[in-house]
Amino acid sequence: MDKNIESYKSYLNSRNLSNNTISSYIYDINSFGEYLNQEYGLELTMTRKAHILTYLVNLQKRGKSSSTISRTTSALKNFFDFMKKEKLIEDNPALSIHTPKQIKKAPAFLSEDEINLLMNQPGVNSFKGSRDSAILELLYSSGIKVSELINIKIENVNLNTDIISIKGSKERIVPLSNYARDAIHNYLLNFRNIKSKEDNEFLFVNISGEPISRQGIWKILKLYEKKMNMKMELSPQILRNSFAVHLLSHGADLGTVQELLGLSSFAAAQNYLNSVEFKSLEVFKKTFPRV
Repeated sequence: MDKNIESYKSYLNSRNLSNNTISSYIYDINSFGEYLNQEYGLELTMTRKAHILTYLVNLQKRGKSSSTISRTTSALKNFFDFMKKEKLIEDNPALSIHTPKQIKKAPAFLSEDEINLLMNQPGVNSFKGSRDSAILELLYSSGIKVSELINIKIENVNLNTDIISIKGSKERIVPLSNYARDAIHNYLLNFRNIKSKEDNEFLFVNISGEPISRQGIWKILKLYEKKMNMKMELSPQILRNSFAVHLLSHGADLGTVQELLGLSSFAAAQNYLNSVEFKSLEVFKKTFPRV
C-alpha cells in the first residue's frame, strides 16, 4: 500500500470512524492509485483533475452506480485534502469535481450461466480453493452482505438442517443451498483446521489462520473476475443482486426476497423487479387451466 494511503488510514482511525467506512475509503483510493499507475505511470502525488475525471468516466462505463461514483469522489476529495494539509501536494485536484446525482437504476447482476461458470473456477482440493468455493456459493445462494459473511462463526452454521444464523441488528435465518452446504462441509472437514488457530471461532480464515477481512473477500473476487475476464466488477453486491433476481425469475415472491435479504422495506425488494426476465407468462400458459 502507498505510504501516503497508510498515513491517511492512520488519520481515519484516529477519527473513530467505523471499520467498514475506513475500508471503503481505502479501497476506493487504492483502486484509483492502481488505475493512475497502470494508465499513466504516475504516483498519487502527481494526480491532476483530468486523471480523476477519466477514472470516474471509466467507473461509469463499467456499470458502477451513481452512489458508488459519489462515494469514490468524496473519498478522493477527502484524501487529497489530507495530502494538502500535510503539504504533500499544493492543491486538491478533486476539489471542484461534483458528485453525480443519485439515479436509481436496475441493479447489475450475473446471468445463471455466468454464475455456473464462476462456481466452477476454484479448485476444491486445497485450502484456498475449498474456502473460495464455500465463500462464492454462500454469497450467491444466501444473498448475505460481506459484513455478515466475515462475521459468521462456526457455531452459526448447521449443516444438518442446512441453515445459517446471521447475526446483526436483526438476527435472521438463511437457508443453505445443496451446493453451499457441500462446499462448506468440504472446507470445514478437510481444510479449515490446517490453517486456523485453535481459538478462532470464525468460519472463514485467511492463509495466516486469522479471520478473513472485507479486503480479503474483495481480493478473492478480484482474482476470479480476472480469471473469467468479466466486463463488470465482481463484488459481493453483484452476487447479492444475482441471488435476488434469479429467485424472482423463478417465481419467488417479493416478501420472500425481502426476508431472505434482510431488507428493511418492501420497496427495497421491488427495485429488483426491473432486472427480472420474467418466466411468469410461460408458467401461466403451462399451468393455468383456462388460458
